[in-house]
Amino acid sequence: MQMICHFDVTDFAAWKSAFDADAEARRTAGLSVLQIWKHADSSAKATVLLNVNDRKRAEEWITRSDALSSDDNGTVTNATAVFVKSA
Repeated sequence: MQMICHFDVTDFAAWKSAFDADAEARRTAGLSVLQIWKHADSSAKATVLLNVNDRKRAEEWITRSDALSSDDNGTVTNATAVFVKSA
């Protein structure tokens, strides 16, 4: 199972630095980054594909102080996450 996260950010480089700094928390949650995209037509949008080893721990990571935006140094203005499986 994977999870796709979409981020609206104020500064991609600052967001990426903060995202990278949260790597240990993601590993603890059973998540591993498969791909990070900076949108071609907007430097204010990012998408991340993560592999999910344990959905319950991944959901706990999402709700941990709103993990999608809490450790971002104020760069995230909106974030969403969806779990997906190969069809």
